[in-house]
Amino acid sequence: MAFEFTPVHVDPFSEELAERTAELLTPGRQYEPAALEAVVRAIADRDDLWRPLIVIDRERRRYELLYEDRWIDIWVLSWMPGQRTGFHDHDRSGVGLCCAQGALDEGMLVLGGRATPIRLEPGVSRNGSGGYIHSVAHVEGEPAVSIHAYSPPLMVVGQYSQDPSGRLVRTPEHGRKELYDRTIPGDSVQLTGAT
Repeated sequence: MAFEFTPVHVDPFSEELAERTAELLTPGRQYEPAALEAVVRAIADRDDLWRPLIVIDRERRRYELLYEDRWIDIWVLSWMPGQRTGFHDHDRSGVGLCCAQGALDEGMLVLGGRATPIRLEPGVSRNGSGGYIHSVAHVEGEPAVSIHAYSPPLMVVGQYSQDPSGRLVRTPEHGRKELYDRTIPGDSVQLTGAT
């Protein structure tokens, strides 16, 4: 089944910042989630790489491309109060993310209960393999900043929501399309099935 995606505009990235970022990478291979986490931690420690890409926008979360090749893409995300992604996955791409400034909460989709969010403060990082389902929300900082890396490069995300009967629905979206919070109340996520 083919999906149609709305084209998404991403402003040109800085060749200079990309070249400096490339010095931290191992070219010519796909990255495992732990390696992606190591990459984003190294970038978060280098504010000369991410600070020029901060964008303060109170209307929508901003994401700026720092680096990409056929194996990896790396993004700097700026978060303002009230901005959040909602639950999503990264399809077949592994992910590494690290908070560089401010604070964010990472939520996990838990069947049959509520999960306690994981607080991401500067230097705190996470990783996940393809299919990793989470949400991210601003907590503190104007802006909060996080670094995200995906391998293979992020082409598709699955955005989760509930249909009118309460069933979980995954909607594929272009990997470079901004995610919106299509909230799934934590206390409504329950596992049911035939016995």
